[in-house]
Amino acid sequence: MNVLEKMVKNKRLPVLFIGSGIPKRYLKNFPSWDELLNESFSKVNSDPFYIGRYKEKFKREGLSNFNQYKELGTIIESDFNEAFYNREISFGKTKNPSWAKRGISPYKMYIRHRLKNLRLNNTSSIIKKELQEMALLKNKVSAVITTNYDNFIEKYILDEHYTVFTRQHEMFSKDSYNVSELYKIHGSINDASTIIITKDDYAQFNESRKLFIAKMLTLFTESPIIFLGYSFTDENIRQIVVDFLNCLTPEQLNTISDNFIFITYKKGEKNLEEIKRTIVTEKGENIPITEIATDNFLKVYQTINQLVPGMTPKNIRDTQRLVKRIVNNTIISGDPSNVIFGIDEIPDDISDKNIAIAIGNKEDMINQYGYSLVKDEEILEDIIFNNKKFDAKNMCKERFKSLYLNRLMPVYKYIKKSKIDISEVPKLEDYVNNHNEVDKIITPAYKKKHLKSAPTFNNIIEVKKYMQENNDINKVFKGVLNSIDTLSLYQLREICKLYFYNYIDKLSKNSNFKRVVMYIDYMENFN
Repeated sequence: MNVLEKMVKNKRLPVLFIGSGIPKRYLKNFPSWDELLNESFSKVNSDPFYIGRYKEKFKREGLSNFNQYKELGTIIESDFNEAFYNREISFGKTKNPSWAKRGISPYKMYIRHRLKNLRLNNTSSIIKKELQEMALLKNKVSAVITTNYDNFIEKYILDEHYTVFTRQHEMFSKDSYNVSELYKIHGSINDASTIIITKDDYAQFNESRKLFIAKMLTLFTESPIIFLGYSFTDENIRQIVVDFLNCLTPEQLNTISDNFIFITYKKGEKNLEEIKRTIVTEKGENIPITEIATDNFLKVYQTINQLVPGMTPKNIRDTQRLVKRIVNNTIISGDPSNVIFGIDEIPDDISDKNIAIAIGNKEDMINQYGYSLVKDEEILEDIIFNNKKFDAKNMCKERFKSLYLNRLMPVYKYIKKSKIDISEVPKLEDYVNNHNEVDKIITPAYKKKHLKSAPTFNNIIEVKKYMQENNDINKVFKGVLNSIDTLSLYQLREICKLYFYNYIDKLSKNSNFKRVVMYIDYMENFN
């Protein structure tokens, strides 16, 4: 079991630390730092040795690559800006842009222009699969950190529910909740003034770097950190890592190996090759770090996506925001009627309270306040995972008391557990009479009309292969339903588990999926 699989098993949402290697893997003409500087120099001087003279000078002075790049960034910004204001170079459609009047560096605006509209470098099947799998990461990671300026992460990984921070002081603002957030610590092309490229920019960054390290410490208490798209030898990142390690307690350092993971590129490596590395702190301590070297990024994403969190990052953030708002309103108003109740302290009548919130186990709330709160997808989830604590009798008498004949709903688990006489619930009795045979759940007419051209499967491997090749969850469950007599109950349940959380919005409305779940319920619980 590799370190990623351990993380999944322990159900710990990771923080992703994403470097330039990721957009460079997928975007056409995405430049490395060195390539960006070379391109920039060529804009202001046609001499191919212009930048080479500076590089040679800095090498003789013993500067590292990282420090060379900072010096070169400083020089090119000065030369580029001068050439722009002298009308020797231009970019974009406007000759007299409004941003120039606001004092924004032309060079940083050029970087924005250069990185703004990059397209995918190819649309091969493997790239498509990687991007599809990558898009699912947003529900499996607590937060994302990046040194990249571009918008690849926002476009291909995250969604609008993530809050983006581009300045270090924003990380501890009232709007930060440490979850469902993206921290662009070197700035963003969406605000060119935030881009860090020169020696002075990095000096300012270093002055406030303690804020970023503090944020990392806050995130690390809850989550492992996965570095993706960086070289293990990246000097900038190694410095950040060393600064971070210097702040950890001995107890935290003892667990760092499984919680600090570098995913690095190794051409042709199809497996996830695990390598134990060490990073030396300023105190001279050798700290073990885990590196996974691979060319199989699809497998990396798939492994992380096996995580089944109790709540999505968005749900966690929304809950935090709501509770914080209620607490603040209570403090500001000074009104004791604005109360947050613990689940065991909720009075019988809360109607006279201005604000009330119940915090606790959802099933307990349902048991106390009514089974009309139970959603269809929660019932489907309970049949598949057997992970709810619904009172079976209340499910039958309350949740199913108005069940329409044309609904697709698994009911037999609850009838069996409750041991009620279903004649006490007339609509439930009618429903059972209309769904008390397999041919009534999956009717011949339905098969003929909807499953005629559906694929067939003999095992889970064939299902996975079909999904990878077609990425069509509806067709997958058409095929599963069409193969209902071939696949075992165990296989049917495992297939449902495989796709449930990632595709719940689609599956909760999909009649083929619901018929599969009803079939499982019928076969296991019908008397």
